Amino acid sequence: MMTLIALAISVAYLYSVVVTFLGGQEVLFWELATLITIMLLGHWLEMRAVSGAQSALKELSKLLPDQAEVIRSGKTEIIPLLELKKNDVVLVKPGGRIPADGAVSDGVSDVNESIATGESKPVPKKMNQIFPAAMLRG
Repeated sequence: MMTLIALAISVAYLYSVVVTFLGGQEVLFWELATLITIMLLGHWLEMRAVSGAQSALKELSKLLPDQAEVIRSGKTEIIPLLELKKNDVVLVKPGGRIPADGAVSDGVSDVNESIATGESKPVPKKMNQIFPAAMLRG
């Protein structure tokens, strides 16, 4: 799109310069100035919106845990999220953040899903109930 706009501005400018030197009446300098001003304003607004969205995503990513507490061979160990594998059993303590998608394998608790749903009321989760943690990632 920027290529088309640059082409249009260049052609209109060159046309206006040629017409000015040949003594014509139809110059497009005011239209060019208006077009350039509107395009710069639109580009500034777009970059402002993109920057705002990027900062909001950065803030959301800060809410994700960096580590997961995994139960392996009857012992709990804390590992980075990158080492989390399929079928790992993750221990999530009350009030803790859920690091990955999964299902509740044991126990009952309430989960705060306000990041995903906007509803501040905790949602009860029980055994064999699927929990999509990806919803929390935005």
